Amino acid sequence: MSKTLQTSSYITSKEAKKVLKVSDCHLAHMRMEGKLPFVKKGNAYMYETLGLDIELEKRKDINGD
Repeated sequence: MSKTLQTSSYITSKEAKKVLKVSDCHLAHMRMEGKLPFVKKGNAYMYETLGLDIELEKRKDINGD
């Protein structure tokens, strides 16, 4: 599990896009498909860092890293 993401429990969409290396559109699709846990604060979406860690681990398993 990534140590850098464990320091905060939620990050912004901008930060999540950077960590996952995805576009706005792809991040929205992942959110709508239930692949990433999030909360909505006003007009902003905040993503749970544990969910991002899990997604990154899945990618490692698929890519064999």
